[in-house]
Parts: sequence; C-alpha cells; structure tokens
Amino acid sequence: MQALKFTVIGMGLLIVAGLTLLFYGLAEGVGKLGGAGEPLGEVVVPVPEGCVIADSRIVAPYLVLRLDGLADRGCQQVVLVDLESGRVTGRVTAVSER
Repeated sequence: MQALKFTVIGMGLLIVAGLTLLFYGLAEGVGKLGGAGEPLGEVVVPVPEGCVIADSRIVAPYLVLRLDGLADRGCQQVVLVDLESGRVTGRVTAVSER
C-alpha cells in the first residue's frame, strides 16, 4: 500500500512538472510570434497608384497585404513583407486570362 501511495504522488508531480513546462514553452513561442525582437521601424511598400490595402494579416514570419482596386492598374495583388527585415519578399499578381 505504501508503494502505491508513492507511485501516485510521483505521477502527480510528473504531471504538474509536465504541464508547467508545456505552458512555459507555449508562452515562449507566443512571445516569438509577437515580434518581441528589434522594432521593425519604417517600411515602405510600393503600391500601384489608385490601389488600396484591402486586408492585412500576420502569418509568421510575414505580413500579408491584399491589395484591391482596378485590375487594369495591377491592383489585384498579394504582397508578402518579411517581418524581420522589412523587405518585400514576394508579390502575387492576379491577371485575367485572355
């Protein structure tokens, strides 16, 4: 009976330690996604004239901008900005098939 008590107490302590490490790891990961490093500063993203930013979201490690406006001005775009360097790393432009 005594051995069973020690086993149950030991398993309980292992569960508490495991949960503590899990929550610590999650908190560290969220901090990295939140951009806790150096501030980005000013970033200039070229946007064709007459276009507007219709949507923006962060998909780590990128800022994704969706541009909207007239298709003949090249406004139908998705722009990827690297959050660490501030550089435009990708641009997807939608064109109509003719």
